[in-house]
Amino acid sequence: MNKELKEWTVQYVKNKDLAFRKLVKFEDDEKNNIINFHFKDKDNKHYILEKLDEKIISLINNSDWKTIVCLNIDENFDFLIKHWDKLSKIHNLNIIFVNLKTSEKWLINPKLHSMIADPDSIRIGLRTMFDTANGKISEVPKGKKKSSMFEESSDSDSEEENEEKN
Repeated sequence: MNKELKEWTVQYVKNKDLAFRKLVKFEDDEKNNIINFHFKDKDNKHYILEKLDEKIISLINNSDWKTIVCLNIDENFDFLIKHWDKLSKIHNLNIIFVNLKTSEKWLINPKLHSMIADPDSIRIGLRTMFDTANGKISEVPKGKKKSSMFEESSDSDSEEENEEKN
């Protein structure tokens, strides 16, 4: 399985770099399950793990730019939630959760996400991204209008409902 996850990672990084053309080369450290991508402006170590465990936290503290690539499974989601406080304090960390069956993924930068997200709803937001990558998409019920950031007030919804009744 690690081989599949490594191949997915290499293709993902190459495709992501198509526009910028900054990728110079990459080295696969098979023994440690690390792919070190060398870009023109930085190096980024990608730690390829099927399942997250405690030792990854000490490993990622030793490198500048780092990305953890793991499977989008319940155990890894639970690890993220359990260690959120530690992970959200680590600079330049991205975590990519991958569903290899569908090639769906979701990516998070815990430090950045913790700065912009409401602490009370962080678990719900992360769970939504996790479920979406696993094909469980939440949809807005029909008949309900999605709110727009450009609406001036919520009165327009009640006016619309009144017009539909007439």
